[in-house]
Amino acid sequence: MMALHSPEERSFLQQVLSTRGGQLVLQCYQCGTCSGSCPVIEEMDFGPRRILHLIQQGRETAVLSSADMWRCVSCYSCASRCPQGIEITDLMEDLRRIATEKGYAHDAEAEFGQAFVETVQMHGRMYEPEVIGRYFARVLDLKALFSMLPLGVRIILKGKLPFLPEGIEDPEEIERMGLVESVRPRFATLLRFRTFQRRHGQHRDGGH
Repeated sequence: MMALHSPEERSFLQQVLSTRGGQLVLQCYQCGTCSGSCPVIEEMDFGPRRILHLIQQGRETAVLSSADMWRCVSCYSCASRCPQGIEITDLMEDLRRIATEKGYAHDAEAEFGQAFVETVQMHGRMYEPEVIGRYFARVLDLKALFSMLPLGVRIILKGKLPFLPEGIEDPEEIERMGLVESVRPRFATLLRFRTFQRRHGQHRDGGH
């Protein structure tokens, strides 16, 4: 029996074909219905029709370096109207994951998405202060961060932001969601350490 190729050994086209959204990529005959239906086509570099064509050509860098997958608003207009039944919206999600895994994701929106998922994986719920901290730690935009501080202080004083994250009853459930390794928390914060202790019973009293 032939051994399966690792993700690194497979071609870009093969990787896309193995995803849920990309299974029918080769069925695209460039009718343009997807791009004609896209409400944010003006914000994209290529648009879904050309993205599909570039994937068919194996143009990994052009596809994964583009902003298109991050501009997609997941409205499913393209997928619902595709005459070939290509799940283009799901494909855009798959491309975001592949771009992140391969180190192409340097777009500010991509960084925010990563910060969001890391935080949810950490706590099982949204925790806005950590999302903001992780995002600005990624983009290193101190000017933007300091410009937001006055607003942040007012929000905190009005009790609109929690000081501590709210956990979930089964913290291991988040680990069973199948998130890729690249979205796992990167910072060994005190919050992460406490979460690790809680999950694995490593408390000061010896875990009892």
